[in-house]
Amino acid sequence: MKLASLVLAMSIATSAFALDPNYPMAKSKSSIEGQGTYHFGPETSENLACSLAEERAKEAAILKKVGEIVELMEIQTCRNENCETSREFANTLTGAIRKIISRKIEKIIEQGQSSCIVTIQAEVDKVRNQTVFYIQNESFQFKNNENIQFVGVANRKGKVIVFHQSDTVYTKFYETTVNKVGSQFKIPNNGKKIIAKLPEGKDLSKERLMFLFLEVDIPVKQVYTHNEIQKFVENVPVLQRRVVYHSTQIVR
Repeated sequence: MKLASLVLAMSIATSAFALDPNYPMAKSKSSIEGQGTYHFGPETSENLACSLAEERAKEAAILKKVGEIVELMEIQTCRNENCETSREFANTLTGAIRKIISRKIEKIIEQGQSSCIVTIQAEVDKVRNQTVFYIQNESFQFKNNENIQFVGVANRKGKVIVFHQSDTVYTKFYETTVNKVGSQFKIPNNGKKIIAKLPEGKDLSKERLMFLFLEVDIPVKQVYTHNEIQKFVENVPVLQRRVVYHSTQIVR
């Protein structure tokens, strides 16, 4: 079955980089250190790379302070006398930079690749992610050749991307937009169909889907490796994304 979701957004900082790289970092008792790296070259300017590296440093400081707390939801599905419990996860809590105390910028070249490394000391506050995003289905268990439909809800406008995970490869198979806040939307819509398909020679197949909600409109590739998808999601500002994973199975 080819199903799944995800998204990425890059936010560009406007801070000036004037600190001597060898200057000692200023700290306070409540400050948190964060570090970010971004490569630059023919397609990415040095200034842009350092701006993006600082955004990564900010997120690293936030996650180090408050973490990205995960909600756990257990769903029990019963067919006849057989019951199976699945666990679904959604990220919900994060933080925000209240004040940057100091920053350090380094530019290095390793193995012919140029990188900008930004290290910050910052004061971080807890902030609840106000974005609500849920995906539902009657059982998340499907028969071979069955038409599949999911129902979603979000309290913000944005877009939803769905990925199907196969081993370490994530394949995008559906993308839609959310235009009505707080109203249910269907996946798929507009007359499109998603069909559950068993791999040849199998009577049962367990699958994993990834649903990504983004408040930013950015391009998403068709296929990612595990490391690529993780980096892609990490590059989206935490408060502008929600990720929901669902375990499913297909039976003959």
